[in-house]
Amino acid sequence: MELDDVHSILIIGPISSDKNVDLSTALYDTVDILHQLGYKISIIVEDPTSLLSSGTFYDKIVVEKVTGDNVLKFIQQNHPDAILPTVGDRNALGIVSSLNGKIGGVRVLGANFAASLATFKRELFIKRLTKANLPVIKFISSDDEKEIYNFIRAIGFPIIARRRYSNRHSSGWTNINNLFELDNFMALEDISDTKIEIERSIRGFSEYSFTIVRDRYDNSSLIGTIEDIEPIGVHHLDSNLISPAISLNDSKLQKLRNYSIKLVRSFNIVGICTVHFAYNHETKESYITEFIPRLSEETKFLEYATSYPIATVVAELCLGYHLDKLQLDAGNSFNGATEPFVDHLTSRFPQWKTPGQKYLGPSKTSDSSIMVNGFSLEEVLNKGVLNDKLNNNFERYNELRKLDDDELFEKIIHPTNWMLDVLLEAMRRNFEKPVLSEITGINLPYLAALQNIIDNSLIIREGEIDGKNVERMVEMGVKGVGHSKLLLDSPDIVTKTVVKNKRAVSVANNEYINHNYFVTSGISNELELSDRKKIIVRTPIITSKTDIMIRQFVLFQLAKSIDQNGLEPIIIGREPWNAPLSMRRKVVEIDDPHMEIKSLGLIKNESILNIIDLSKNLVDDEDKRVFRFSAQEIKNIGLEGDTSVRVMVVSDGKNYLAPSVIYQAKRDKHLYEISSVNNFMSAEDRAEIASLITQELEDDHHVDIYNFEMVKNHDHWLVTKKYRGMTTDIIRHELASSVHVIDTLVKLLLGNKIDDDLSLEKIFDNFDESYLLTIDDKRYKLLNKEEIQTKLDELRKSEK
Repeated sequence: MELDDVHSILIIGPISSDKNVDLSTALYDTVDILHQLGYKISIIVEDPTSLLSSGTFYDKIVVEKVTGDNVLKFIQQNHPDAILPTVGDRNALGIVSSLNGKIGGVRVLGANFAASLATFKRELFIKRLTKANLPVIKFISSDDEKEIYNFIRAIGFPIIARRRYSNRHSSGWTNINNLFELDNFMALEDISDTKIEIERSIRGFSEYSFTIVRDRYDNSSLIGTIEDIEPIGVHHLDSNLISPAISLNDSKLQKLRNYSIKLVRSFNIVGICTVHFAYNHETKESYITEFIPRLSEETKFLEYATSYPIATVVAELCLGYHLDKLQLDAGNSFNGATEPFVDHLTSRFPQWKTPGQKYLGPSKTSDSSIMVNGFSLEEVLNKGVLNDKLNNNFERYNELRKLDDDELFEKIIHPTNWMLDVLLEAMRRNFEKPVLSEITGINLPYLAALQNIIDNSLIIREGEIDGKNVERMVEMGVKGVGHSKLLLDSPDIVTKTVVKNKRAVSVANNEYINHNYFVTSGISNELELSDRKKIIVRTPIITSKTDIMIRQFVLFQLAKSIDQNGLEPIIIGREPWNAPLSMRRKVVEIDDPHMEIKSLGLIKNESILNIIDLSKNLVDDEDKRVFRFSAQEIKNIGLEGDTSVRVMVVSDGKNYLAPSVIYQAKRDKHLYEISSVNNFMSAEDRAEIASLITQELEDDHHVDIYNFEMVKNHDHWLVTKKYRGMTTDIIRHELASSVHVIDTLVKLLLGNKIDDDLSLEKIFDNFDESYLLTIDDKRYKLLNKEEIQTKLDELRKSEK
């Protein structure tokens, strides 16, 4: 079944972990299944924290810049049978395209040379699609001004243009509507080795993406569709996304599905490919705008929306498995050919750190995103982008009410992240929906949903709730809590908030158990729990990619540890956690954007042993079972030095362990960090640091995690900062130290104790064999004990 000449695989990893959180979780699932299937796996990666504790699956981890030269050097030295770029970022495809003809018989799994190159070379992309009779926008890339003007005369305005530099970077697309704007663009300062790219503007078209998986026997399956609420012209990841695409009728959907499969076949892509479309509902024009032959943020979103284990499936397809004969893990079969049946909507809406309006265009500006589920468009909008607890919509409403009609119209014609709030206000003033749709490019189903939300708000405010409208209101996500005392007091059972199973995989795959739920309203509660004692983990609102990376890592470690200790882990959060596949059958996940699950009483209080709270604002001070995991600053004297350490400590209230000490040195305008240096500390340093920790914990008598920062001042250590709970160092501490602090914490919460009278060697004990050197928080090296000792000696010699 699988390729019999592939035994060792090199994975081209992502460049930066902070920007590729979704790839990091997909990477875990990928190497997990490859490890179970018996393959030897190596990876080249710039930042090892992106591995999310999957390091045990690898035969070799190379921490280097992810470049074509370094990949080629690894291939020449280690001779892997194949390379896998599908869990890397766009850079991985660029590397594959550059290796054509240089790697001999080494296989490229997934995206081949031609597909990888076509993601960068627009000319090749258009040529291949034109040959396959697929709809594609006419395009030119030239440094000849006469050729450019002749092309524009042929296609007419509007157009979009950008400058493409020789290093593959570009200026970003510029919308040009007339000759005057074109002349201004052409008059910009020219740069050598630069070409100008021109194509017809499709601004205002609707944007859709279709994700296809395909095996090497030409069997294909549509995993899911995504629709952008905002039209083309707004960056895909700044738009509000809905899956499945609801504004496509069956004939349109089948047309675009067939185009997607035809594209995947024309490039002979084995594995996965996401195809982006521009569609004009008035003229029925459709164009393929780009394709992504790898895992991405979109595929991770679809994996959550459909429960289809995409990363695992793609790895096996790349190895030659039949689409209908896959393995979720060793021994469990999965029919990947059955296209998922989804019984709900999933929405992904972007987040910005600052609450003000952001003008949106072709460049991404959002910091993060949140996902919600529901059974209607109104429900996902109410729970998501129009959720005042997440987006301060009430303040937006008050600001928009102050505008006159002309000022409001100005907001309508210039897209911002407040667009749905702007449209709500416009419809409250009886602006016509067809006109709004034509101006904004937002399809009428979404405007109709916004109108329903307005009508419901009026009913609630005027108290006209009766049996005729209460059920419809509940279907729209309007529940008693936080909306209306009338709804709350209503005896109608449909007003009750319940938890629904997120059923998405077809019944043909009903052996795939997925304990994933979301809070909604309805007539039945579907939450299924075992009779095991439980530890609940409550997660925070996410505000940045870095926060998400930390959360993904911590939740996985907590869930794994809780399960291994014989308890049932329950993860509750406003944004869903997409657990690695190995945990999805063991952990119960509940998506609860309104944070209602506690008030519902659906989890028996006597079955809960502990509540681990990762949030910063949801602590129950009265509940003795709540353990606050997020960082709280206890001490900060504002003193800095050229030599410092960061120490993670876990305490049972009496004794403590310090399994990870990060050394930090500022030398020659560079910042060096070494994790963890427990095995390199002198006896004097251990004694002094232990004495300081003992003094700091003298009045603390509860199970807890602490983080200390200490500065060396006149040959002595001084505590400058003290935190209770988890800091952003948690990933570095956990990955750098062979002692897992999170698992130790769970054991202590369950009543285990740290031994009395431990020696200093035991307090700081770990059995690390490799160490992480970080330079300026950008360059990473994984070194052995001798190499780290050499680097430490070098830094200490220059110590002031």
